[in-house]
Amino acid sequence: MFYNEIINELMQDKKNPVNSMYLHEINIKWKNFEKFIEEKKGSNKEMLAALNNFISNISNPKYIYNPSTRNGFKADSPIFSSRYLDDMISIIMKRNKIIENKGIIWGFQNFSTNLKFNPQNLSSLEKNPMFEQDYTEKVLSLTQKMDFQFRVSGKRNFHKYEIIFPLIIFNTFKNLTEEDFIKVEYTSALAKGCFERSKSIIICETLDRKFIPSLKSSAVDDIFILRKQFKSSKLSDLSLEVINALEEHINEYISQTEKKDETFLNTGVIH
Repeated sequence: MFYNEIINELMQDKKNPVNSMYLHEINIKWKNFEKFIEEKKGSNKEMLAALNNFISNISNPKYIYNPSTRNGFKADSPIFSSRYLDDMISIIMKRNKIIENKGIIWGFQNFSTNLKFNPQNLSSLEKNPMFEQDYTEKVLSLTQKMDFQFRVSGKRNFHKYEIIFPLIIFNTFKNLTEEDFIKVEYTSALAKGCFERSKSIIICETLDRKFIPSLKSSAVDDIFILRKQFKSSKLSDLSLEVINALEEHINEYISQTEKKDETFLNTGVIH
């Protein structure tokens, strides 16, 4: 799991024995969560109860950095990141049969962008046609790898390229700010530039009080606010209703076919 990678990496640093003890405690709590999920393999209700319990445990004030003792973890430590939400999404995704399809890849990865046919010059087309692409930074996503072959008419040899199409991309935050949203908007636009029907989803626990995003004309398709609230010192539990809605939307994205606007058959007007 993704959160486990954070714990393992931090446990390599043995400089602070107290923090090492804290990480060992957190690791046990996370392993208990993993074990519970593996045994139950079931409902979002059970998963969410276990996750809320884990979040409550790592919110213990003793884990917060104390300047006088220099023990604990600073607010920007990966241990307090939203990485456990990535694991929650992964649990949901792995229930879907699309994961078993050929060429489907799930996890943190790059996807293709700036696809273009770009030979060095026109006279070299016959011998060296060039197809170019760039890659994004790694993002949690469901992608489809495709092998493409092409050749100049009349030639025997093919040129082969692999393209990674983003199907659904996910971005998680504990608290979504306007700056976060702008960054996701950029990545989402790149995804739709590669594959127009790709979907971009933001999952956050809370919204920053200074920012209520609008998705009108946005490359972001959905935002799920798991605690149904602005950032606050008093937080509600993650909402089962929102988690269920997230899974429902993911399944709809995967199974739905492209719809054509045929309302003009009734109105005579295309807007």
